[in-house]
Amino acid sequence: MKITWLRRWQRSENVSVQDTEQQMKSAPRLVFRLVYENNLIGTLEFSESRWRFVYSDWFKNQSEIQPFANFPDVNQEYVSDDLPPFFESRIPGTSQPQVEAFLKEKVQASEGETKAALLKQFGRRTITNPFELTPAF
Repeated sequence: MKITWLRRWQRSENVSVQDTEQQMKSAPRLVFRLVYENNLIGTLEFSESRWRFVYSDWFKNQSEIQPFANFPDVNQEYVSDDLPPFFESRIPGTSQPQVEAFLKEKVQASEGETKAALLKQFGRRTITNPFELTPAF
């Protein structure tokens, strides 16, 4: 079963099949692994402008670490158009000089692609939790 926490549903009657096929061909698929003490907690994926989070089998079978508030059911797949707050908090503010410099190098990327690039560049560790986010691509 899949749980969707979409804040915005957009439907367009004017999108052609060719437009949709082109978007699917050019859409990147980026994968991150959330790790704690060399154990895989779960996987975050960005593909076709959507974010997807699933817990690992290891996490589902352990009892020491509780599921995250945004992802309470370990057996569900969570999908959203927006980067979940748990991961968004890993991205530093855009007014920081290193982030500004990084963003100047990005050429016309979508919001999701930009956030994925920022996660890859700056999101490995955070002071808010002990988990490490590593790119798997």
